[in-house]
Amino acid sequence: MTTLESFISLTQSSETEDDLYRALSAYLKTYGIDHFAYFIIAQKLRAMPPHMGLVTHTYPRDLTKLYLKNNFVEIDPIIQQCLTESRPFHWNEVAAKRPLNEKQKQMLKDYETAGLVDGIAVPVFGPMGTIAVFSLATKSTMLDLTDSQLQTLQFACVQVHNRYFDIAKIGDDAPTKRLSPREQEALALVADGLASPAIAERLGVSENTVDTMLRRIFVKLNVNNRISAVLKAIGLGLILP
Repeated sequence: MTTLESFISLTQSSETEDDLYRALSAYLKTYGIDHFAYFIIAQKLRAMPPHMGLVTHTYPRDLTKLYLKNNFVEIDPIIQQCLTESRPFHWNEVAAKRPLNEKQKQMLKDYETAGLVDGIAVPVFGPMGTIAVFSLATKSTMLDLTDSQLQTLQFACVQVHNRYFDIAKIGDDAPTKRLSPREQEALALVADGLASPAIAERLGVSENTVDTMLRRIFVKLNVNNRISAVLKAIGLGLILP
């Protein structure tokens, strides 16, 4: 099994986010973990819109479509529980920790139907008061991990979370080119969880104009996706959390 030290060394040499996630995927497989999703669920210790916080995932396409179609991200009890936990926990422990409504129960059943045998949620605290969750799943066997192994997994996830901020340059200084008031308004709407069509309607412009505006924002902030842009803008005080 790859040691935590060698995994950290590999992540430190990762130059892109894709390199980082490939390293994590390979490391998780040594524990029998087949899939992961990485969410940032709070910034400056304040909850973010759940559908805004997904950074990346490796879950099966059909399950992802089902998750999005049913808007499970808004009611996901695993993500909700992570806001109150400091240590990793198994998905099947959630029902004993909080009452579940029918839609939440159906979500967990859909996971089983999709062939996910077991899952572990790993809460992580990181830069800029962020709280993240790594949702790990296996399709082959139950994850019978010791407390020491769970703690090691959590350390690995903390490293990935911190390294993501380094690679995405989220903690960098203010951009040399300032965001215009209109760009700040658009980014604030992104932070509220609005998609491009809704932002276009709110601003009274076309969807293409919104996409062009967001590309300019990415260039100015030196990021390549919405979640990185929002986190960096909040950290710089350009928008409010």
